[in-house]
Amino acid sequence: MSRDDLSNVWMIAFTVCCSTVVTANGFGPGKQIWGYSEVRPRAFIFWWLYRTHAQPYDSEKPLIIWLQGGPGASSSGFGNFEEIGPLDRMLKPRENSWVREYNVLFVDSPVGSGFSYAEDLSLLARNSTTVVSDLLEFLKQFYQTIRATTAIDWESVPLYIASESYGGRIAVEFAYALAKEIQADVMHCKLVGLLLGSAWLSPLDSIAAWPSYLSGLGYMDETGRERIASRVAAVSEKMAQQRPGMALEGWHGLQQAIIQETEGINCYNVLKPTTKEIPALAIESDEVLEYGETLWWYSDTSAPPVIESHSSLERLMRGPVSRMLGIANKSPWGSQRTAVFDALSDDFLQSSIRTVEVLLNETTIELVLFSGQLDLITCLPGTLAWMNRLFQKRTDRNPRQEAFTVGGMDGVIDGYRTAYSERFVHYTVLRAGHMVPADNPSAMAHILRRHIVRF
Repeated sequence: MSRDDLSNVWMIAFTVCCSTVVTANGFGPGKQIWGYSEVRPRAFIFWWLYRTHAQPYDSEKPLIIWLQGGPGASSSGFGNFEEIGPLDRMLKPRENSWVREYNVLFVDSPVGSGFSYAEDLSLLARNSTTVVSDLLEFLKQFYQTIRATTAIDWESVPLYIASESYGGRIAVEFAYALAKEIQADVMHCKLVGLLLGSAWLSPLDSIAAWPSYLSGLGYMDETGRERIASRVAAVSEKMAQQRPGMALEGWHGLQQAIIQETEGINCYNVLKPTTKEIPALAIESDEVLEYGETLWWYSDTSAPPVIESHSSLERLMRGPVSRMLGIANKSPWGSQRTAVFDALSDDFLQSSIRTVEVLLNETTIELVLFSGQLDLITCLPGTLAWMNRLFQKRTDRNPRQEAFTVGGMDGVIDGYRTAYSERFVHYTVLRAGHMVPADNPSAMAHILRRHIVRF
């Protein structure tokens, strides 16, 4: 479909929406509420709540906050239209949308992601502490706003924080800070669990697994594996020396080395086809650019990849969506995402494993992790490395892995479940890469049904 044809599809859908309930309820089907929260002077977070489509509307279904990765990626854009929202990028209904069963709150965090913005770039967060502080302030304002808007006692509704990639690092820090606020009787809400997808919780463990992971899949020979391993060691050394700036420079070099050694690989799903003529991360501009991780991965500014300056998702968000929501006069969607990553560059390779341990020791929150078997970024061997290390200190027993299917006992195996403790469960999801909800939505729905409070 050409760009003009795609634009016509959107304009037709936009016209239809304007003559139906959407004019009063947002963009797309169902009841929606959205707005901005000024979390610091001149720093604004955009949020977008989709009321569940489950009937009746006033039932107190669980509330799930979705935090995207990056940093700098957009929940309102990518998480919504590419992964779990009621419509996909082509504005077709999504069969496995999370909104079918749950209330979903998309939050463009950190400030500067998606529709969120800072009036001055110096106000962008430079560490996870500020990002979490902003989220706490947002949530306080959200509950105040929603209390005056609906008849539901939202503070008593079970709350879950779901995330992807770097969003997982923020999610665990946010959950711990929120738990402390609840314990101190400062915040009043019912935080039940964390859903951590492809979580970037221990970056050094993830990258340490890359050489063997890629070699084992046949993407490079032994000489190539050794070259990549030497770059990984250099990054780890700089982090040990507490020189995050130099570590990030090494990280950028590591990215480019992997692209060269593999002659192009899709880091989000290693089985997706690539070509030698165009850098692998440039050919799927909608997937990569809008996820906010083009600079995350392909960051050689001296030789940037050839991509469309405006992808179809960006045109959708800056055009029909922003107009329908009445925010077209605000900061253009995604315009500050690169600045967000740059501001948080020193934080990017830090670990949050200590916070995971504290959550298990000091709270009753359930942690549910899920990993796509085809993801390179937070590849399964790296995730297993830090989980096994964490739980070797906590128990002598070896957790048992069990297969799960979506279609019952006779169904095709969709993955494996491993319970490390009563409150820490990990899922390996088959036929999925970095974006598990998009790649294997049936398996994702199974995980949600098993761990979200049912009414």
